[in-house]
This record gives sequence, C-alpha cells and structure tokens, in this order.
Amino acid sequence: MAHKTKKARVMIVEDEGVIAMDIKRTLMDFGYTVTSISSTAVEAIKHAQTDKADVVLMDVVLDGAMDGIEAATMIHSAIGTPVIFLTSYSDEFILERAKITEPFGYLIKPFRDRELYTTIEMALYKDKVQRQLSDSHKWFSTTLMSIGDGVITTNADGHVTFINKAAARLADLREDEAIGLPIGELITLKDETSEDLSDDAFNPLRTGNTSVSLTDFLLVANTGKAVPVSVTTAAIKDEEGNILGTAVTFQDQTKRKELEDKLRHMTLTDSMTELNNRRGFHMLAEHQLKRAKRFNRKIAMVFIDVDGLKHINDTLGHPTGDLAIVDTASILRETFRESDIIGRIGGDEFVVLITDVFGVTEDVVTERLASTVAIYNERQDCPYKISLSIGFVLYSPESDLTIDALMAAADRLMYEHKIRKHNKS
Repeated sequence: MAHKTKKARVMIVEDEGVIAMDIKRTLMDFGYTVTSISSTAVEAIKHAQTDKADVVLMDVVLDGAMDGIEAATMIHSAIGTPVIFLTSYSDEFILERAKITEPFGYLIKPFRDRELYTTIEMALYKDKVQRQLSDSHKWFSTTLMSIGDGVITTNADGHVTFINKAAARLADLREDEAIGLPIGELITLKDETSEDLSDDAFNPLRTGNTSVSLTDFLLVANTGKAVPVSVTTAAIKDEEGNILGTAVTFQDQTKRKELEDKLRHMTLTDSMTELNNRRGFHMLAEHQLKRAKRFNRKIAMVFIDVDGLKHINDTLGHPTGDLAIVDTASILRETFRESDIIGRIGGDEFVVLITDVFGVTEDVVTERLASTVAIYNERQDCPYKISLSIGFVLYSPESDLTIDALMAAADRLMYEHKIRKHNKS
C-alpha cells in the first residue's frame, strides 16, 4: 500500500546489505525518501551531517569499533535528528544504554512493515512536539484520526488522553466515552491461553522497555466484543526525558485470521466430503494418540473401504461414484460421535479414530455402520447400493504403535474382511 503524500526523509544505518535494501523498498512503498544507507557508525555520522534527514533508522550492532548506540548519541547531540533503533536483541543492558540517547523508537527484528511505519510516524510526531509544540496537537490528531490502525494515548497514570476512530471501533465505544478513563477499564489483551497481558502492553516501562510489540493477541472490550489484533506500545517522553504517557497502536488482524483459517481449512479438509483429508486426519490423530499415552486411555482405529466403487464409476459414471463417496461420508458422520475423528485418505478409503472406546467394540461399530448403511440403501431413487468393508484395531497405551502403524494394521484387517465378503458372494 503506497502513501505518496508522506515526504519524510529517512536515513538507514544497517550493516546487513539485504536487510537495508528490504527496509529501503518498504519505506519507498510508504512514500518516504531514503537519503542514504550507511553500514558503519563513522559513515552514518558523516551522512547525518549532510543528509539533513528527518529520522534515522539505526541498527544497534554495526561493523567497526563504534556501535549504533554511540553513533546515535553523537548524532542526537550534534544535530538533534530523531533516532529509531533496530536490533535483533532485547537485552536489558542494551536497552538501558539505548535509553540514554533518548531514542524515538525501538524495533525488535523481525518487525512488520506496519510496525515500522507506525514507529516512524510516532517518532516524527514526538520530534515535532519538541520543535513545534504549538502546532503538534492538530497534526497529531489529524494524522492519527485518518490512519486505519487504532491509536490510543494515555498520560503517565494510564488514563486515556486520545483515541482515534479505528481504536474506538475496536474497543466498541464512542470516542468521548474513553477520554479520562483508565485504559485497562476499557480493554484487555489476552493471549491464546486467555492470560491477561494488559499490564505488559499498556505499561511498557514497567518491564524496563520503551517499546513493546505483541502479535496474535485478542483485544477484549468491556462489552465482551473480542477482536484479534497486533499491538505496538511506545512510551512518550518530554524534552527532559520525563514520561508523559504511552502511545498504543492496534492493527485489526480479523481479515488475516479469516484468510489463515480458510487456507488451513483448504489444506486440512477433503473438498468433496468436507471431512479431514489425510494430512488433517493425521495431525488430529497424532494429538489424540499423545493424550491416550499421557492419560493411559485406549483408542481405536477403524479403516473403511467402499466396496464396488469402480463398478459404480464404470456403469453409472464418475459423478454418480462421487455421490456414493459423499453418501459414505454422511453415513460415517451419522454413525460415529462428534468427538471421533473422521477422514477421507484416498479415493474410496476412509479412517475413523474413536477417541473414547468405553462400550465400543468391533461388533458394535460393525452393527452401527450396517444399520446406517441399510437406511441409505432403502432409498428408492438411488441407483446404487452402499457396501463397506472395515478393519478395527484397538490401541493400548502400553504399545508403541504409531498412527501410521495403526492405520496399516486396520487396513490389513479391512482387506481380510473384503476378501471374506467376496468369497461368500
């Protein structure tokens, strides 16, 4: 997404050439002008004096005797250009050294393009506050109100001083409702285990950081509305280094999550039957096998084959054969429980992992399947009859059988069942 109206001039100090060029391309996509790329501190100091850049992206670790923190100290003292540190390290000692230079941002590699964009904009804003205090409030409000990411600022006590439209929408409230209230009373942030991490996100300095970035978290409003988000938090300082408050930006991840879920579904699901495909079945079954071992429980593997599918395809056509496959999937859904894992692993082959075998035996499974198949075969308008061969294997947690071994054993028993049926006919 290009932002051609952005005219800020950015100087890059990065000793990894590939990373530097990647950052340059990202900055140009956002509309910034890259004044120069330096790989050493000495070169960076020289360019800073001639480039007159609006902001410097400074790698902490550089080639040569002088590191990025020393270079930033000299640049900030001599010229006053705001510096954003880029680093692969989150060591507290490095952070303490970096804080002495009064950095305008701190990004841990790897970072998202949006995080880079937001950090630069916040750095430019803080610099403008120091240089043009009388004009900063209008610029800040207009800029943050217009961007798509949610932004909330608080004072040093954690009470909301500003909230843009996007953040208000995410928090499920009106903008005027939030001003003056503690941010923790409006929203909480939870990880996948439902642990509340709001303190870490909203009070970054509590852990000694000037910036915190969190991804794949859930923003929960006090109304109960929950939205997946990524979060970036930065401390706001005055000219003397005193903490004025915190700036928190939220990026709505709903569309990304929906796309990931869709792709995951496509990857793990059989398109014809909407059952698990081989990969999806194997992944879920492996999890259940580990649970069975851990809790000393038995499970069972059932291998199922559709008899005579080739004959249906040859005499009635492949579309009718596909209907027989879909019918078989429906039969399995009606026969087994929701807790059981069902998958289609081949053209006419299905597998079921029974996760709770209490009261379940091979005879019980066979009778249930036969009963459901009989109901389907009583349909007057169906030109084919469903017939299934099965193999049933019980797994005990004392054994060392893998999922593949269980499937192979059940497959052999299914084939023996098919042979017996063929010899009787």
